[in-house]
Amino acid sequence: MTETMLNCLKKLRLSGLAETLDVRLQEAAGNRLSHAEFLELALKDELTVRASRMIARRTKAACFREQKTL
Repeated sequence: MTETMLNCLKKLRLSGLAETLDVRLQEAAGNRLSHAEFLELALKDELTVRASRMIARRTKAACFREQKTL
């Protein structure tokens, strides 16, 4: 990933995509993914990161005494 691309992702606030883009680019080259398939995977990565961060923020804001897993 180039420095220009990284700067663009930061300006667009796509940090989740920035974290996984190198892996996805290698995967796309190795598996000969179409542009649409690559974009779908990259966007899913961003959504996954945002969802996990939202859960972490809400858990922290709730000030639970202790955390329990389900």
